[in-house]
This record gives sequence, structure tokens and C-alpha cells, in this order.
Amino acid sequence: MQKIKDFFVNNLIIFIYILFAFAFEIISITFVGCSPYLTKPLYTFSLFVFFVAILFLARNRYIQIFLAIALLIGQLVMNVGFVYLYDSNGTFFEWAMMNQRDDAKGIMEDLHLNGKLIAILVVLAVVYIAICVLLMIFLYKGKARRQSYKLTAIISGVVCFITFASTTLIPVINGFTSAKLSYVDRYLYGDATNKYQQMGITSNAVYELFNGTIAESAIKIDDKGIEDFVYDQDNLLLETSEYFGISEGNNLLYILAESFEWYTFMGEYCTEEQSKILYPNLNKLISESVYADNFYAREKTDTAEILALIGSNPTREYVNYGYENNAYPWSLPNMFRKSVEENGNTVKQLKSFHQHVGTFYNRNNLHKNIGFEDLVDVVDMKEYGVLNYWVEGEFKGERTLDSDTISKMKNEIIPETQDGEQFMSFWLSYSTHGNYKKRKSLEAQGYYDMLDDLGVFPEGKGTKSDYLRTYAATVIDFDKAIGMLFDRLEATGQLEKTTVVIFADHNTYYNNLSYHAKHISERHNSELYRVPFIIYDQKLKQAMEDNGESNVISKFTTTADIIPTVFDIFGIKGYENLYFGSSMLVDDIESIIYSRAYGIFITDKLICYGANNLIYKSKDYTKADYNSFIKRAEEHLYKLEYIDKIYYNDYFKNHELKWVS
Repeated sequence: MQKIKDFFVNNLIIFIYILFAFAFEIISITFVGCSPYLTKPLYTFSLFVFFVAILFLARNRYIQIFLAIALLIGQLVMNVGFVYLYDSNGTFFEWAMMNQRDDAKGIMEDLHLNGKLIAILVVLAVVYIAICVLLMIFLYKGKARRQSYKLTAIISGVVCFITFASTTLIPVINGFTSAKLSYVDRYLYGDATNKYQQMGITSNAVYELFNGTIAESAIKIDDKGIEDFVYDQDNLLLETSEYFGISEGNNLLYILAESFEWYTFMGEYCTEEQSKILYPNLNKLISESVYADNFYAREKTDTAEILALIGSNPTREYVNYGYENNAYPWSLPNMFRKSVEENGNTVKQLKSFHQHVGTFYNRNNLHKNIGFEDLVDVVDMKEYGVLNYWVEGEFKGERTLDSDTISKMKNEIIPETQDGEQFMSFWLSYSTHGNYKKRKSLEAQGYYDMLDDLGVFPEGKGTKSDYLRTYAATVIDFDKAIGMLFDRLEATGQLEKTTVVIFADHNTYYNNLSYHAKHISERHNSELYRVPFIIYDQKLKQAMEDNGESNVISKFTTTADIIPTVFDIFGIKGYENLYFGSSMLVDDIESIIYSRAYGIFITDKLICYGANNLIYKSKDYTKADYNSFIKRAEEHLYKLEYIDKIYYNDYFKNHELKWVS
């Protein structure tokens, strides 16, 4: 009994450390909306026992204290960082993000770390240090060494080995176990929940380290069943509407509008007359276009871009880095080219444009591999007079303005065409991308003065209101750029024969602006992700008017529905199972969002981690909405399981995609 007591007393530093380490985890997860407990504590327990075993192996108390404090500080930094990641855009850490670490530096917004969390963890760390100091002074009398127990060292070494093996192998074992389940069982009916609720923040990061390296490389995905999946006779082609082929022969101007929201020009913040003064082109566009007022997007830019260009995305990697060299015969650029040539026309141009560097998100490689002739980036644009504000000029450190870019690049983005020629241009806007601190470039354009003259989006009402003010100014600039593009289409006589598609990649999640602007306090709410989708097409608009239809599409639609909609009006027949979505013009079909980055399903009625874990329901949610969700989720996950196989095996590198005339 005395030996047990001596053992406990001699190792108080270690036992107190483990209490503080678990406290760090429990406290941290509450800051991302979790309950103060872990639902899957086994991995966390194994990891912290490993840390404890290392401390036991250190025979010198000063070394023990140093290691324990270092572990706590490392845990503090990791937890604060990942809470910031989750707070800023709702993303859990995963190993695939390491490929994007350089990109993260380029899009990092104001570092609004959680002050309360930092304060609590720092105080706890200081308390632990104080306890160690007091123990050394009063209990251990400054003695650096404790009693040497050979048995303790042997046991600690064995435990250290076992727990290290378990922290390494558990993700691999879980990976193999999950791989045997269908995606429906794994993602919809499994015990999916907030990852940090399951095992905490630090242990989840370690888990993802091994899950994204050893487990990822160990688990292979075969290519069985892909042929039958793609050419499934029961569900072969994308369903089309009565407007199928109405815009065949048109040019396509495809615009990804960064962080584009309705609320500045169609919301409570200004009257209709004020909106028309600030945003004349967007207001005109809305009246002359078909638009979806129930369109939702919940992905980071790169993933949204992939959905809009390829129509699907895998679960294992980010396409921009993991599958950038794959063959994509079903992508929008490739299908557009094939369609033009099949109709006996010539492709005048098939290019993408973005006033940022082409290495960002690896676009310079990816865009060529998905069918574009070239990506014209800000470096290429310099010869046209476009400056990269981020690194040069009087507005250094800001985003290159859309109006500046389009004023100099509109002739390149919209080339003149002859009869029998068609072009497709893809432009990614940039002005509306955060940061939303006051910008000199916007001030020089007089946008803030315009807001003040009308008495809208006033300055000095608080940090979030000032961010909203800057965002409103960026939308003025985007509006100006849109006007220039339409002026160019009209000047070249191509307005009638050009389809213009404008869609938001995601909401204004930077600085959590969407929560403020939409007056939403709850962490999860579908309304956060409702953003604009606009399609300008004179032939389509006229045909819908002739049929007595509204120019507003009100059914639930997503980013994945864009390609099927474009295919529908351009008369392109695509294989249904290669695309997650469906045409917005087909009334009785709705898709769903399953976010690979956020681990959640989203409709306009609900948000959930799985069938048994709903985390948001709209006020008008019904049982029928749930049943509809289940059906759509099962269909989506069935596709996703084979889509993963196609990406992982680069299936179409050695298999030709059959063209449907």
C-alpha cells in the first residue's frame, strides 16, 4: 500500500497533466457547439495514455515538467487553430487539406481567434505550471530525480509501444471496416456526428494524420461495376425538359461569382430604387433572366468550381491536387467542345480567366486537363494592363478589382465570332472575395461615397456592419464588371446568341458575415447557404414566357444542378450517373447537397450528419420532407460510391466515353 501511495505522490505531475489535457479537449469542443463529453473516447484515451507513457519514461522531473508543458501548449495551439478553422468556415481538419496549405495563406482572412477559448486554456496552462512549481518546492524539495522503478520503466515502455500502435492502426482498421460498407450504410445510416464531438480536437487531428496517410494508401478502390454504372439502361441519360436544345449553337459565358449573395441588392438593406442606383446591371439582369431563388451552395471555392465544371466530386481527395491529371471527357468544357463539333460548328475559344495566380488551387494544371485550352491568370493579364493588387501597386494587399480586370480583358473573354463559331469562357470573379476590411481600391472608385450618398450600409455601426459595408461596395464593383461584359456582347452583336450563367460558389462565410447579414444566430441554418443563380438566355426566357411560366425557379437547387441545366438548354445528352444533379428546368426532380468538406447533408428543409442525427429543421419541415431527403440521399450516395471509383482509378484514361448523338 505504501508503494502505491509513494508511486502516486512521486508522479503527481503526470496525473495532474492528464486531468488538464482532458480538460483542454472538453472545454475546446464546447466552443464548436458540442456537448462537454466525447461519444467515441477510445481513440482519445489511447492517445493521451501514449503521452502519459512518454512522461513516465522520463526519469527526471524537470524533463517531465518540460514535456508536459510542451504537450499542453501544443494541444492549446492545435485546439485554438482548429476551432478557428471550424468557426471561420465550418470545416473539420482532414489530411487532404495539407495539399492546400499554401493556398490557405492566400485566402486567410482576419485571424479572429476565439479570445475566450485562448484565455481559458492559457489560464489552465499557467495554473498547471504553477502547480508544478509548487510541487517542486514544497513536495519534492527541488529534487530533480524521483525514485527509479525498473518495473515502471518497463511497463511504460510497453504501454508506449501499444498505444502508439493503436493510434496508428485504429484509423487503418476503421478504414478497412468502413470500406466494406456501402456508402448509404456508412454515411447515411452510420453513427455520423460532429467529428469533434466523437473524439475531441487533438485526437481527431492525429486520427486524420494516419487516416490520410497510412489508411489512405492501404485501402484500394477497385473499378468493378463502373461500366454498368455509367451505361445503366434503366437510368441512362440526364432527364431533360421541354426546353431541351433551345439554345443549341449559343456561346456560353460562365461566371463563378465569388461569395455572391442576394442580400445587398435584393434584401432589406436598401430600397428597390436605391438598389437600382447601386446595382443597375444586376437589377436589369434579374428582370431579363431566369433565376433560381432557392439555390444553395455549401462548399469552398475549389469544390464548388469542380461541381460546376465536372458535375461531381470524390470523397478521398480534393480534385485540384489528388486527381488533377485525370481524364474528364464528361466535364462541361469537353462536352461543350464535342457538342459544337458534332453540330458542324467550330470552337472559337474555350478558355478560363481569373485575376489571381494560376498556381492557386493548382488551376493552371487542372483547367487544361478538364478541357480548357488555357487558364489566363493575373500573370498573363499583365500584358493587358491588369495589375496583381495582392503583390504590387498602390492597392497592394487587396483583391484585384473585377471592374479593372474586365475593362481590360472583356475583348479576350468575349471574342468576336462568325457564323458557325461558338465560344465558351469561364471567369472567376474576385472583388467580392473577403477580406472585408475597408479597401483603398474601393474607396478610390467612390463606392463608399455612393453608399453614403444614399444613406445605406453606414460606416461605424460595428465591426460586422463595417464588413457588410465593404461587401456592399465589392458587389457594386462586380455589378460594374457585369455591365461591361453585357456591353461587349451587345457591341459585338452576340447578346442574343450567348447564354450567360452566373452562380455563387458559396455564401459570405468569411468573417462569419452571412450570420450577421441574415440575422441568424444558430450555427446551422439552411438559409445561410441560399445564394444567387442567374441564367441569361433570351431564347429560354422568351419560351418560358410564351408558356406562361415565371422566370423564377423556386424548387430546391444546388451547384451540382448547373451542368445538367446547361446541357438541357444546349441540347447535350449526358449520362445521368456521372453527374450529381439534375436540370433545374425539370420540375419533379430535386438533388441534395452532401458536403465532402463539412460532412453534412443539406436541403432547404434540413441539415443533418445522417438519417438519425438532424441538426436543423426549417419551420415548415414535415415528415414528407424527411422521406424525400432519405430518397435523394440514397440516390446521391449510390452515385458517389461509383464516382469515387472513377476518380480513384482514372477510369476514362483507358476507357472512351461513349458519345450520345
